Formats: sequence, C-alpha cells, structure tokens
Amino acid sequence: MTARGQIEAIEETCAIDGSIGWCVQINSEINALVLRQMDPAFAHEICDDWYFLVCSGLGTPNGEFPGRTAKREGEGWRTTYQGAFASGCFNATWNLVLNPAAEVVDEDTGEMADASFMVPKGEFVPVDTWNMAGLRGSGSHDVRIVNQYVPPKHMLPQNALDSTEHWENPTYRNPSQVPYNKAAVALGIARGAVDTFVDLAMVKTPWMSGSQLKDQPEAYIRLGEMEATLRAARAFVMESQEDIEANLGPLDGGRSVPEWDLLRLGLLASTHAAQACRHVVDVIHNTAGTTASRMEHPLERKLRDAHQAAAHGGVSWRHYGIMGKSWLGEEIPAQYAEVRRG
Repeated sequence: MTARGQIEAIEETCAIDGSIGWCVQINSEINALVLRQMDPAFAHEICDDWYFLVCSGLGTPNGEFPGRTAKREGEGWRTTYQGAFASGCFNATWNLVLNPAAEVVDEDTGEMADASFMVPKGEFVPVDTWNMAGLRGSGSHDVRIVNQYVPPKHMLPQNALDSTEHWENPTYRNPSQVPYNKAAVALGIARGAVDTFVDLAMVKTPWMSGSQLKDQPEAYIRLGEMEATLRAARAFVMESQEDIEANLGPLDGGRSVPEWDLLRLGLLASTHAAQACRHVVDVIHNTAGTTASRMEHPLERKLRDAHQAAAHGGVSWRHYGIMGKSWLGEEIPAQYAEVRRG
C-alpha cells in the first residue's frame, strides 16, 4: 500500500475514534519498520498470521525499572528490558526492541548491543502505566522483558531501519514513514471533529442566543477557515509523500533513500499537519460551546486526542525549528545526516 493508501485508512478510523485509529497506524508503522531488514522467510512466518500485531515500547520507562541490558548467549542474546508507549501491547503478538532507540547495553562491553530483538507474546509483559488524558484507549503502556533469551532467528540488525533490499513497496525505503503515520492520525481526528461540529450546528441553539448555531457568523466563518486549514495541511502531506515515492522509484534501479530536499518537505508536512490539526480541533471545540465539554460528547474526546497526537516526538512542534534551520545553512540533524549522504 502506498503512503496515500495508508494515510486514508488511518484517517477513516481516527475520524471515528482516535484511539482505535492510533492502534491502526501503529501496526501500519511498525510493520513497515520491522520488515525492512527482516529475513523474508521469517517475515512470512509471522505476518501470514491474520492476528499478527507488533508493539514497541521505546520510551522512558515508568515506575519500577529492571534495566535495559543484554548479554551474548551462544548465537543469541539474553535480555532484560522495559520501555514506554507500547501502543496495543495487550493484543500484540510480538514486541520490537529497537536499538539504538531502545538503548539496550551489552553487559560485556558496556556499549550498545549490536542487534535489535523481536520478542514473542508470552515473553513480554504489559505494565499498566498509560494514564493519559488523550488517546486513552490506545493501550500505550510500558512493556517489560525479564531475562528472556532471543534466538538468532528473532534478531534484527542494529540498523533495522535502513532501507530494504527485499520489498518493492517504497514505504520500506521512506525515512518519513513514522511521521506521516502520525500526521494521518491528526488529520483523521480533525476531520471527525469538523464533521461532528457540522452535525451539532444544525440542531443546537446556544443558550440565550435566539438563533441556531449554524446561523451565527462566528460559527460559519470559523468552520470555513478550519475546513480550509485542514484540507491544506492534508494536501501538503499527500503531495510531499507522493513526491518522495516518485523519487525513490522501483526497488530494482531506484534510490535507497530519497533526496534530502524532498524528505525535508515530507517531515515538515507531517509536523505541520499534526500542529495545524490540533489548532483546528481547538477552534471547533471552542465554537461548539459548553456542549463540547461534556464527557459523553465526541468533541470532548477529540480535543484531548488531538493534543495527544500532536505531542508525539515524531511530529512535535520542535521539528519546525530543526527543519527551518536547515534552510539557513545549519548542519543537517544527526538523525538525517545518513539520508543526505545516501
């Protein structure tokens, strides 16, 4: 599936419920990450299961913490680990421990373990730590692994996110795949908020106003502006991703990574979408009045979900500055330097 197809599927689910859509995008995102360097035979073995689902808790752990270590044992590793934000972990069949982000240290050398690990269900335990205002139903708890053996078959290289040599789909060579999945969540939540507001405005008469919400200038002016803001953000994401995929070309004879100038726009578009959609939902929620603050109303949940989605590190407002500096001659950030050289 192309980036556009992934984004559209995630948008549709997030327009209904942000948490459900978040779990859809997590599986879309992580599948594209774990498969890049995975042996095709192992990939088919685990992915041919209809209920295959991968989580990956990579954030700073919460509460009791057993450490993040690994020790060579024969051809494999024995590891102990805990990480936060493992969305969907209670239903996951595998957990990805992705170095260097996971910061798993080799006990013998004191250096980063030179491998990433796929850990099957039953060998990792969800730890109930997801107590957030937004995306509450995403199940983004910590996962804990204690003294588990990882056989060679379940190992991935430390550079597990490098461009694939196995799969035709350009998704597996696109360094902005994580951000555009997050942008899709924000776009879907905002679309759901706008559509919910339209339904409300058609029937609500605000207290002491004397007219329906749909007839009040503030309502239809704000609605028009937010519809334009949402569609513009979406168009930027779609255009930038289609340009990246065209630049990558086919697996045989194409590029392993996109040109930096195109990738930069893809990253910027994803950040812009998340932050613009947060603004859209803020304005829509405010325009709806007190009705939107009731806990049972969809706009109340969408407000929290929009803020949570925009807080993710992959689409954080901080990327505006990182990308902006690169147009002014600043060094390309370390995480993108390899892409530029490629």
